[in-house]
Amino acid sequence: MEHHMFLQTLAARRIVSEREAVELITKCIELAQVGANTQVQLQDHITKINSQLSALFLEIRKGTCENSGTKYYCFVNNQEDEISKLCSNYAPLDFAYFRKIIEQMILSDEGCVQSTDSLTLCNNLPDQKKMTYVHAKALLRGWCSERWLIEDRGNNSFLLGPRALIELGQYIQSAYGEHVTNCSLCRTICIYGTRCEDCNTKFHFHCKTKLNRNLEVLRCPNCKSEWS
Repeated sequence: MEHHMFLQTLAARRIVSEREAVELITKCIELAQVGANTQVQLQDHITKINSQLSALFLEIRKGTCENSGTKYYCFVNNQEDEISKLCSNYAPLDFAYFRKIIEQMILSDEGCVQSTDSLTLCNNLPDQKKMTYVHAKALLRGWCSERWLIEDRGNNSFLLGPRALIELGQYIQSAYGEHVTNCSLCRTICIYGTRCEDCNTKFHFHCKTKLNRNLEVLRCPNCKSEWS
């Protein structure tokens, strides 16, 4: 019963943070079993739910926000084409704009796109089609609220959000493989990160921060050169 309630809520929200997921499963257990032990091992519940979902080609998939390091859980349809996960809710021209933004992020050294550049991209769409800045701004707001993108207001830029990394990760790897690397620390895809000055190995900022907390002398895990 508690798993049904949890899944129903997650399917509606599509993506929740790990903290939100723990709060949600705890609440579902309380509602389903009055007086039951609510000490939660979230991953145990996710594993049980996924064992039932696999026959339906559905999955609760875990990922990480590149900007904050926050863990997220996303409800994913594995039978859908990677692209259709976004196309199903947006017009073809909207998706073409989103692809332009992804491409700009991946091909840039910073792994992000400046806010002004993100609007300029709406004038460079396939078949010489254009969209208004008003519509482009509305799309950007919507994609941020759905966690496809993250707005970094401090740097006036947009980053790939956790939902894009979780749901579109395989598409990004296949479409832009030669431009995409994995973080040398967590071994997951790394678009927004930093590089070792000596060997050019790439890391997530949050992974490097964790490494820094655990070592007296910070060294690159790949070439062992000392970082200042």
